[in-house]
Amino acid sequence: MSKGRDKLIESSIQLFSNNTYENVSVSKICKLGKVSNGLFYKHFKNKEEIFKHLLEETSNRIQNYFNDITGNTVQDRLESFIEINFKLTKDQLPLIRVYREGQYKFTEFEQRLREVYLEALNVIFNKNLDEFEYLFIMSGIRYINVNFVLRGIENNPKFLAERLMNGIFSEGNLDINNLKEKDLYLRVLFNSENIRHQLLKEGEILFGSKGVYETKINDIVNSVGAGVGSFYYYYKTKEEFLKEIAINTKNTLLFFLKDNSQNDLSPIDQHIFLLYLMHEYFKKSTYKYQILRELEFIEYDVSIDYFRALEEYYIHTLSKTHYTFEEKRIISAFLIGLSHYMGIEFFFTKNLNDKDNFLKKMNYFLSHGIKDSL
Repeated sequence: MSKGRDKLIESSIQLFSNNTYENVSVSKICKLGKVSNGLFYKHFKNKEEIFKHLLEETSNRIQNYFNDITGNTVQDRLESFIEINFKLTKDQLPLIRVYREGQYKFTEFEQRLREVYLEALNVIFNKNLDEFEYLFIMSGIRYINVNFVLRGIENNPKFLAERLMNGIFSEGNLDINNLKEKDLYLRVLFNSENIRHQLLKEGEILFGSKGVYETKINDIVNSVGAGVGSFYYYYKTKEEFLKEIAINTKNTLLFFLKDNSQNDLSPIDQHIFLLYLMHEYFKKSTYKYQILRELEFIEYDVSIDYFRALEEYYIHTLSKTHYTFEEKRIISAFLIGLSHYMGIEFFFTKNLNDKDNFLKKMNYFLSHGIKDSL
């Protein structure tokens, strides 16, 4: 590989890991790498091609790390796998952050990374894992990797491996078939005569479907039949507007979970119900995933506040369990990760389409672990 190409790749990693895809240009990549635009086009056709190269590079680097998995038993190998995943996230955090945006834009690379994970897991378990086993194991691991590394929190691979193998909760008695009969309530900003509310509603949809930087202020005001002056009456910048949308999204989700959850349920029943609620919340507004992703680059503190608020709520739901605070934090992150990747598998890659079967499978794994699948 030429030094010039290396510079292009490193500068693109640096830029894409700190900016949204739309806010990075070929000229910015070349300027940071101190190379000419001509050199860029010698190696890559356009911005999309180098971005996709980084997504492929993510899978390749992760695959190389998995050559170091050790252990005589399944649980030992799983613990080694978890430890290596956490280490590679620390080592490759900028590239991992690039990938996290790409998994929404170019879902074929999520399928490729899934194959890399499955290849390693099939060796660990000495069997071919099905979609549900894969999702149960990897969702929490992947979420913990990024969330904990970004916040400087250490993982506990031994504890997590034990819980994956043996389960997290005692069995419950929730009838999943009855969930669809429940009345669910959603708090939303609503005043059809209020221009600000209209801007927030339409702006959220536009940001999620087109991207923050692809959406112009004119697009937002035109969608509600208002003038540009109406926007600037309430907001100084588009970023300030996004911040309010994100805060509303966070508050609406947390209210939705809290208003509809049942405190008299056992821990496992409560968390199966929370998975159901998460699926209901996002299935008709998948664009919220992209808004929260772009928020990391534009209002990082607000993004972290969102995940901390979600974590605090999940930790609170574990108050009836015997786990320590550190263990509850790992479990809460695991459960949030399960809901997050559930959304990706249902709404983006579309590897899953049967919600009831998914909930029944997760209900079993959360109480029994993966050991019975061996």
